Amino acid sequence: MKKKNIRQCIILLCVIAAAALISSKYFFRIDLTAEKRYTLSPETKQVLRGLNEPLYFDIYLSGDMPAGFRKFRNALREMLDDFKAYGGNRISYRFTDPSEAENAKDREQHYAELEKAGLRPIEVNKKNKDGSLSQQIVFPGAFVSYKDRRLVVNLLRNNPEQSGETNLNSSSEMLEYELVKTVSRLSVDSIEKIAFITGHGELNKAETYDLAFEFANQYDVDRKIIGGNPNALDNYKAVIIAKPEQPFDEKDKFVIDRYVMRGGKIMWLLDAVNVNTDSLFTVGMTFALAYALNLEDMLFTYGIRVNPCVVQDIVHNDIPVTLAGGSSRATLAPWLYYPLITPSPDHVVTRNLNPVWLRYAGDIDTVGSSANIRRTVLLQSSRFSRVRNAPFMIDLNEVEHMPDQQQFNKPFRIAAVLSEGKFPSVFRSRNVKNMFPELREKQAEISADTKMLVVADGDVA
Repeated sequence: MKKKNIRQCIILLCVIAAAALISSKYFFRIDLTAEKRYTLSPETKQVLRGLNEPLYFDIYLSGDMPAGFRKFRNALREMLDDFKAYGGNRISYRFTDPSEAENAKDREQHYAELEKAGLRPIEVNKKNKDGSLSQQIVFPGAFVSYKDRRLVVNLLRNNPEQSGETNLNSSSEMLEYELVKTVSRLSVDSIEKIAFITGHGELNKAETYDLAFEFANQYDVDRKIIGGNPNALDNYKAVIIAKPEQPFDEKDKFVIDRYVMRGGKIMWLLDAVNVNTDSLFTVGMTFALAYALNLEDMLFTYGIRVNPCVVQDIVHNDIPVTLAGGSSRATLAPWLYYPLITPSPDHVVTRNLNPVWLRYAGDIDTVGSSANIRRTVLLQSSRFSRVRNAPFMIDLNEVEHMPDQQQFNKPFRIAAVLSEGKFPSVFRSRNVKNMFPELREKQAEISADTKMLVVADGDVA
């Protein structure tokens, strides 16, 4: 028995030594949690392993903070340690207390400098040792530096409808996404291009400024007229079609379809119904009329139908109006045409996103059941919604008459859907030589793997 125990001990020591030798030469990590919360995505690992210069995180989340923020800070530190496990010594970080200053004047100046640089401060209640409460400024964000570039990343997703603890937990779940998104922006060697399509009454430059500004962090952003040029979209990673009001001719549709066949990505932000808000506020009423965009056949082929209607929802935002018999000052009144939508929690695009305010949003149907296309609903109305089909009249006096909730019997109307996969060509059985006699190539019948996002509200841009 004694010899057997000695033999087992020797075997165990050999196994440990072999494991130590292997681990010194090969890196691996094992996540034993059921939900794999300590497992970085393959995309994140690829980005981190591709770094060839030092990456530095300067984080202003230190010092004596409330318990929730201390927990959030620890989750951030653990995430960065995971990053270091794959990025190696090229990744380093530092936590700094933004309140560390000799006097109040210097502290306020430091706060102002951080805020001017892009870090968003938040004021929180802090419980003191004597039980009293005091206000504290916290900067839940970081500066990320790589080569000669630096970006700011704000890590707190502050949903006003949720508790502070829930917001911190949601933000912790999104740390990997927010951090690696910033690292990806910094580490790309060449900047790809995207374009807002123009020429069909789309939203102008000022109306798309915020969206274009966000895209500009990662892409070169153009405004592009197709103009029947079959090669107009060849150099773009993605295109955005934001609230067109005029019909697309067949040449432009062919250019878009050709772009999709080659793997081009499209964001369709469409109003199927025209609601003239100037008329509504001027005379108190307006007619909602369907747009004639000549896109119905195209979208249908791709598996989407944007219905010519407007969704009303019991869960909604308000509208400023001047009520009859009241003061001349505008007051906020419920407006069923402004649905306030809680995004899908099951997709990275909308997970932990604040409620989205839509205006005169339409209704999307997915059509067909192609095995080549995967569809994900990102935005949909509440269970208490209904649709009004165009044409119909909208009267501003509707704010004074809340309909019976039982009339809202069209629940969960789709307002945004993501389609991914291989799409059939709109022109697969059509002769396009009369439109483009110079083209020698044969039109593809099915696209390369690509994606398109359809939102039934052009104003969302």
